[in-house]
Amino acid sequence: MLKQVRYTTAVVLTVMVAGVMPAQKMRGHARAAVVEFTPAANVSGMTFESKRHLQATIASRIVQSEKFDVVDTNHTREASKGILAEVNSESSTSAAVKVGKQLGVVYVLTGTVAEYDPKGGDGFGTVTLRVRLVEVATGRVKYSSDITQKGTRQMYGTGVAEMHANVFKPAIVRLVEELDAKP
Repeated sequence: MLKQVRYTTAVVLTVMVAGVMPAQKMRGHARAAVVEFTPAANVSGMTFESKRHLQATIASRIVQSEKFDVVDTNHTREASKGILAEVNSESSTSAAVKVGKQLGVVYVLTGTVAEYDPKGGDGFGTVTLRVRLVEVATGRVKYSSDITQKGTRQMYGTGVAEMHANVFKPAIVRLVEELDAKP
């Protein structure tokens, strides 16, 4: 019970921090929007809270990197409502560009969760994030990567909090490091 309360508190605080980030351009960094990632058709088990937490954590980590200023995730969710699958589609960037123009950003970070296994055969969780950074002005994909992350330790259950701490967090750190390395 205490773990659940701590996790819920952590999620609420993360969403609050990511949700109140200023949308205006600061310190000369490019404005970006992080959309909610969608699970691939073969992925099951991701909860609503898990998807929201993933988006908020990515947004928060990107802001901490100081390369981008990130639009409030609540605005991004509203702008992508009803077209999220299109925004995250790998076949076109037009929906991501549409959301980006609506939000007034330079880049839109889109993605899918291509693999989500909270407890593989070896007891370690695994996730694969398929990520694209779309430049709104040109519709070009400026960065694309599949980031596969195995858990940092064995999983004792299939809970969201454990999956995020041991699998998603290291994957997000790698994603932000890769984004930071891009010009």
